[in-house]
Amino acid sequence: MLKFRYGYKTRITFSENVYSHHFLLRCTPWTNDAQHIIESSCTVLPVGNLTVSNDAFNNTIHAGYIDELHNFFEFESKGVVILSNYYLKEPLNPIFGYPSNYTQPDDNIRRVLEQINLPSDASLIEKVFALSAKIQELIVYQAGVTNIQTTACHALILGKGVCQDYAHVLISLCRLSGIPARYVTGFMQGEGFTHAWIEYYNQGGWYGFDPTHHNAIETGYIKIAHGRDYADCAMDRGVFTGVAQQHLEVYLNVAMEQ
Repeated sequence: MLKFRYGYKTRITFSENVYSHHFLLRCTPWTNDAQHIIESSCTVLPVGNLTVSNDAFNNTIHAGYIDELHNFFEFESKGVVILSNYYLKEPLNPIFGYPSNYTQPDDNIRRVLEQINLPSDASLIEKVFALSAKIQELIVYQAGVTNIQTTACHALILGKGVCQDYAHVLISLCRLSGIPARYVTGFMQGEGFTHAWIEYYNQGGWYGFDPTHHNAIETGYIKIAHGRDYADCAMDRGVFTGVAQQHLEVYLNVAMEQ
């Protein structure tokens, strides 16, 4: 088991004052078989009405409302977690075996799966590695080409993308292969931004896999939320009244402690 200290901060500066600002945040790590929370806090500025609950997938959510005029919005999540081997024993929710909006396969994705020609006698992890290896051939990591609306099909056509796109394509291929899979967002050791990976179901539980880096996850990843795809796991959603440009600043540090 390893101990990690994390600090995540997002600040949005508005060019003009806004008000009636509703927001929903996912910024608190899970407590599960592989992840034990020692310290955890989430603060929001400006101070407004704030409630803490859980969504349909049991991710912790902070929902709030700021009525007054303000020209910035900031939230910070920090704490300490102990991470062990990445395996989460739980019953399978069948929903993770079916396509979702971001992972709906098209003929192109079906052709890719046919090209891989997974051996029937291969183990599940061997199949996931084979699917991920094909994605490495077809997609080049490049920021600024895709966005939060980009689907697995579109990312594959572009041949470029970021961690969200790698995860969506692998989930689509896994589900098409009969392997239940779900989208995960969180923090990765050494990353300056949030990260996305997948979990695939095998032998009564979930294992982590990072298709962006093409590796099975053992430790060093702090899980914040999971769902069918990005839409279920967005860390920050909000609407406000006003006409303003937004400037986003993000800070993230994940460091192992002795």
